[in-house]
Amino acid sequence: MLRVAVCDDETQMHKELQQFFSKLTANTLYKFDVHYFSSGEELLLYYQDQGRNAFHILVLDVEMNGINGIDTAKKVRSLPDRDVQIIFLTSYPEYMMNSFDVQTFQYLLKPLSYLLFETKMVKLCNYIFSSVNKFLTIRTEKEQIVLRISDIVSIVKVKHSLIQNKLKVTTVQQQYIISGTLLEYLNRLDNSFLLIHRSVIINLQHVRKFTAISVAMSNLEELPIGRTQAKAIKNAYARYMTGRFQE
Repeated sequence: MLRVAVCDDETQMHKELQQFFSKLTANTLYKFDVHYFSSGEELLLYYQDQGRNAFHILVLDVEMNGINGIDTAKKVRSLPDRDVQIIFLTSYPEYMMNSFDVQTFQYLLKPLSYLLFETKMVKLCNYIFSSVNKFLTIRTEKEQIVLRISDIVSIVKVKHSLIQNKLKVTTVQQQYIISGTLLEYLNRLDNSFLLIHRSVIINLQHVRKFTAISVAMSNLEELPIGRTQAKAIKNAYARYMTGRFQE
């Protein structure tokens, strides 16, 4: 499921886009969790409360009362949220030239055409799902979810489960129970992820400290380190951090 923010000061546009997203869900395999905002200030307050990676997609009206869409996008980028994909709504094509520095994905001109909306949204969704270096798609019992790889704190094998190969994926926001093996997910992730125990994968980006037997993560969770592996894990962490500083 893709999280979307629609920010437009026209109530009628909210109603129209509700219909468009419902139709898009019915016509494609994609599902959306859409939040509606009436001003740039309201959207930025939501970011302040929820954190920098609140959404996968922003649909921003350029011409709003108060802070306009382009300035709202600049503030979102400065959080920084460099991964969120931005689509601008506008009645004036000349605004396109002002948005290059916020990495806009697309423009939609008002009045909106559903067919054009579907074409551009499907293109954007395909791009997000194919961005293997930034996103990981998981499937729970109820839905398919797109996670930012940088948001994943750990993946842990669920003990005492009635069903084999159950994993708990912990992100900065919540937890998910999925099916699969640790090796399968380790192969799908980049070198910031490390197997530290036969039942634990961690994201080195979220490591806060080591002991001889455990590692403390950014969410205050402590996870076990396999016997005799402490030195190798610390060396792997040091190589990872050295690589980050050289980027």
